[in-house]
Amino acid sequence: MTAVPRSVVAIVDPLRAGTKLGQLFNGLGHRCVAVLTEESDSEFWRASFRPEDFLLTLHEADGMDAVLRGLGEYDVACVVPGGESGVALADRLTPHFPGIPAMAPGTAHARRDKYHMAEALLSRGLAAIPHCRTSDAATAVEWYRTRTDGRAVVKPLAGTSAEGVRFCASEEDVRGAFAELRGTVSLFGQVNDELLVQQDIVHSGGVEYTVNSVSSRGEHHVTDVWRMRRQMVDATAVCVYSDLVHPDEPEYEQLESYLRDVLSALGVDNGTAHSEIMLTSGGPVLIETGARVEGACDPGAVLTVCGRSQNSLLPLSYFDPEGFRHATRRPRPEPRLHARHVYLLSPAEGKVVRPPDLSGIRALPSFYGMDTTLDTVPLLERTVNLATCPGNLYLVSPSRERIEEDYAALRRLEPDLYSGMLTD
Repeated sequence: MTAVPRSVVAIVDPLRAGTKLGQLFNGLGHRCVAVLTEESDSEFWRASFRPEDFLLTLHEADGMDAVLRGLGEYDVACVVPGGESGVALADRLTPHFPGIPAMAPGTAHARRDKYHMAEALLSRGLAAIPHCRTSDAATAVEWYRTRTDGRAVVKPLAGTSAEGVRFCASEEDVRGAFAELRGTVSLFGQVNDELLVQQDIVHSGGVEYTVNSVSSRGEHHVTDVWRMRRQMVDATAVCVYSDLVHPDEPEYEQLESYLRDVLSALGVDNGTAHSEIMLTSGGPVLIETGARVEGACDPGAVLTVCGRSQNSLLPLSYFDPEGFRHATRRPRPEPRLHARHVYLLSPAEGKVVRPPDLSGIRALPSFYGMDTTLDTVPLLERTVNLATCPGNLYLVSPSRERIEEDYAALRRLEPDLYSGMLTD
């Protein structure tokens, strides 16, 4: 008889961003149990689930007691949020298993609710975006009138993939955003009764960065930094591409130092975080942090260009703190590689009648790898946010010029790619 492993990694919502985590831990000799939340109970999340990676799948919908009984059959070594929808339940489960790596007590609300996130930063004397939380459009308009730049952002308190983020340049825009968003149901199944109104720092002349990190016992390490480029689509700032920032570039140290303080303020003592930071003339300001791995990401590409990734450090952060410290001190790869993380952007929509021809993109000299849904979706959606982005890819080369040339070629290929899928 085969012995049933008793020590397990519990992964809460190993979906989309966290799909690879089960394979990651299994590949290192661990065994995993999946816990699926009520927040992820939709095709958008569950379509990416890989049950074959897990000894057992538990469901929050069956009740917290049932989940704890199921986990109680094993020696739980750590509880890992697989994605944004798993953050809250992972926080609730962890205290039931004393001695395992955990987040700082009493800080869970600051890792999901963007209002509490900003308030946590302010309480530590850290820069945060000026904001107002309200269920009332009139209150939002009054707050907007206090802004001297005439711009604001309205968004859900706990959204994802830029869902429901609206950029406003007038009182009418603010009222329209509230009329459109208030009472809607988010991708997490939550009703947006209240909304967050913030200063629009995207159009303030600053530069946006994404900063990924892994923490172990309160020690924070930045794995990779990317300079983001967006474009406006239907009042939403859509990701276009991001360029790798090397540690010797001037902004890297400033972003790294600020993020370490942010992670401590938010109680991210253990595990991964994906943060968006605006570097303004007054210094770095957090847009938001998700206490989970980056979503649209190829960990292999990051490992190739940075020598480490969230996925390479995450198991060490839980199981081998000394090994974690050693891995974070390894030199970066030589020769230096440049990288661009590119988001596919479909201006078209309709029924897919032909498979995509991706050969031209894959033949680009700096092409590294691609993650796309184009070969599986029955309907092509117009790209208006990350949730409707049909894929992403990495261009990697020792030459910046090579990447720029290949990027321009990729964008020239895209229109025919989509039109070819929609015509017989």
